Amino acid sequence: MMPRFIIILFCLLATASPVAANSVKQLQQLIGQENFTAASKTGAQLLLQDPAHARTRFLTAYAYQMDAQKDKAIALYQGLIDDNPMLPEPRNNLAMIYLEQGDYDRASQLLVEAINTHPSYATAYGNLSRIYKGIASEAYRRAVSESEQPAKYTHNIKLSAITQLEAEDREPELDIGGSEPTAVTFANQETLLIEQVKLWAQAWSSKDFEAYTAFYSPRHRAKFATHEQWLSHRRSRILRPGEIKVDVSNIQIKWRSDNRAVIDFKQAFTSPRYSDRIMKRLAFNRVGSQWKITEERVLSVL
Repeated sequence: MMPRFIIILFCLLATASPVAANSVKQLQQLIGQENFTAASKTGAQLLLQDPAHARTRFLTAYAYQMDAQKDKAIALYQGLIDDNPMLPEPRNNLAMIYLEQGDYDRASQLLVEAINTHPSYATAYGNLSRIYKGIASEAYRRAVSESEQPAKYTHNIKLSAITQLEAEDREPELDIGGSEPTAVTFANQETLLIEQVKLWAQAWSSKDFEAYTAFYSPRHRAKFATHEQWLSHRRSRILRPGEIKVDVSNIQIKWRSDNRAVIDFKQAFTSPRYSDRIMKRLAFNRVGSQWKITEERVLSVL
């Protein structure tokens, strides 16, 4: 089977006539010199010759972004995403623009999508982590000060931009489960696991039974004899009439091995029939390229 990045590169080359390499190199040099006004003009001229050239579109969008021509940058980045959905770099840089505009929801979503295209993409993980930490810090500040002022945290978050469209010719990804763990790998996986816990709680709150149970290992059965019995029990509980709300906070991760982590957090559950506040633990195991819940238990009642 042909590696997916080779396929992407082949498609990009097949659908667009080549822009002269020295012209793209000149554009890169202008960006490296931080002469973004000249770079944006050069990029615009190159796109007149070949509007479909992915690398030129990306570099020109970056030049527009750094030259405060945000609308033009957004249009180019979005076009790249639409035409090349497997490239994470345009999403990362577009997230920066939306964060500057105060739209942290859209910025977060773009970074999650970038991570979904490349599970080991460190820049997107780092940026998403900065946004979440900024949200948490602002929530704490407002709670302590009882301020009703609009959130200001986005002004203090600095995301990392990307200046090269590496995904066109990047080597095929290795299975990170079999690679030597590094500090970056663990940091990336921690961000992913925190997001998993939040999405798990969100699926539970919205009573999306299929999405909720998809977070669990196919062999998870809790105190029941089979996974199917556990599914039946959870279905009867979750799909009861009435709204439910599940909030999670104070998430802490403890690594047991490269492929296993336990996550402790505070859980607040509210329904028409019952409510509680507990310390909870979810154990996650890596199953192939995904993390699945293999154990769930209450640590204490708050």
